[in-house]
Amino acid sequence: MNRLAWAGWLVLAVACSSSKSGTAGSSQSVLERNNHPSRDGVFVQPKLTKAAAATLALETGFKATFTGNVWASPLYFERGPKGKGLFFAVTTGNDVFALDETTGATVWTHNIGSSPTANGVSCGNIHPLGIISTPVIDAGKGVIYVAGAVGTTSIGDHQVHALSVDDGAEQAGWPVSVNLSSGGTTFTPPPQNQRSALSLVAGKLYVAYGGHVGDCGPYHGWVVAIDTSDPTKMGGWATGGQGEGIWAAGGMASDGNGVFALTGNNTAGATTHLDAEEAVRITGMGTKADAFYPTSWKSMDDGDADLGASNPVYFELPGATPSKILAVVSKDGNLYLLDAAHLGGMGGQKVAFPVASGAMSVHTAVATYTTANGRYVVFGTDTGAMCPGGGGKSIVSVLIPAGAPPAPSVAWCAPLSGPVTGPISTTTDGTHDVVVWYMNNGKLNGVDGDAGTAIFASSGSCPGVRQWTSPIAVNGRIIVAGDGNLCAWSPP
Repeated sequence: MNRLAWAGWLVLAVACSSSKSGTAGSSQSVLERNNHPSRDGVFVQPKLTKAAAATLALETGFKATFTGNVWASPLYFERGPKGKGLFFAVTTGNDVFALDETTGATVWTHNIGSSPTANGVSCGNIHPLGIISTPVIDAGKGVIYVAGAVGTTSIGDHQVHALSVDDGAEQAGWPVSVNLSSGGTTFTPPPQNQRSALSLVAGKLYVAYGGHVGDCGPYHGWVVAIDTSDPTKMGGWATGGQGEGIWAAGGMASDGNGVFALTGNNTAGATTHLDAEEAVRITGMGTKADAFYPTSWKSMDDGDADLGASNPVYFELPGATPSKILAVVSKDGNLYLLDAAHLGGMGGQKVAFPVASGAMSVHTAVATYTTANGRYVVFGTDTGAMCPGGGGKSIVSVLIPAGAPPAPSVAWCAPLSGPVTGPISTTTDGTHDVVVWYMNNGKLNGVDGDAGTAIFASSGSCPGVRQWTSPIAVNGRIIVAGDGNLCAWSPP
């Protein structure tokens, strides 16, 4: 099954599970981070040809303002109240805002509880610390799921909420407090941090946890699973070692069977491998079903060179061996291509390809797209990008040709300054007129998907755009979230 067929199957699956007439299967709704469970970041926009992309202008009449800092990407639901579309933004103040798609006016807001002014442990850099992950929307139920830390002077609880997209009302049986034990490990709220975008797969809501910046306290990587049809049913998997957090803002990827999560370094100096620097498949209510980790896991641990600094992406590559690929970029600048059907255990990658140099070279949100020339994986680097002709901080696109195994090559790099943000792509039909979009120091940039040549660079800017966030594309518009506002660009 190719990528387009897979994406179509996912939309059909959502539509078939719908219990709310007229809300599911929307072609323009953006229900989760990077638009699909695969985390590909592909947005089919028939109006947004390369020629049209070159004419975008910042919409001065779109006044989507609110209070609070935003570390998550926005979402969009096409059929909100009275059939009108809504954008969603979440803040560190634990507020969820639903905003009119045309004017930006606030339609409703819901606060999930007090946001902690401190973590309750000795590290961390986001205060207040409320909702910092991208939510996920169940189109069939008309529900948006959000996760955040709740407390006053410290984190007292981690909660998951289910709100009506129409009016923000909390759904029956929610919120859910995360209160679990797994493999002898008990979930302890203060040292845990919920940074990773939420996933919704086959009625299971997957919420991942890591630690705070600075790696303090006895935290673990967790993947918590909640049955959305009966939220009293909760399960989860915890990493075997201390640390080993799951924190990439781009979230976990899915091929329809649970989720793929990536873990970070062990913080207790383990000399035998537990679950550090690992790509792991979690199925059902929290079962570890498969895993991969590099042979260099110990040196990565010692150097804080997390495998889990960036999100995985899933795609299928026709004519290649393997054909089902999980792509993973490590903090020390290696792109690993894994057989998604059999992750391979220690050293089981099909391809390891250097894309940047330096132990701290890549913390990013990864996406993937296809043109007539083939499959690409695209991401940002902090430093040391291995670009044609040399590079540093850049948006990098790697071409992944079919092969046994595939032989990647860096196709192009585009300049990047300021916070490293996540790229997305738009296409008129899945493979044509592909434009890669990213924020560059508050300004929107669009480049050709095959060549990386500039198509659009905005004169106007969007204030307060945070690292690792990504734009979305809706009805020929590009929407970006920053602190206290959404910004929109569209053709004249």
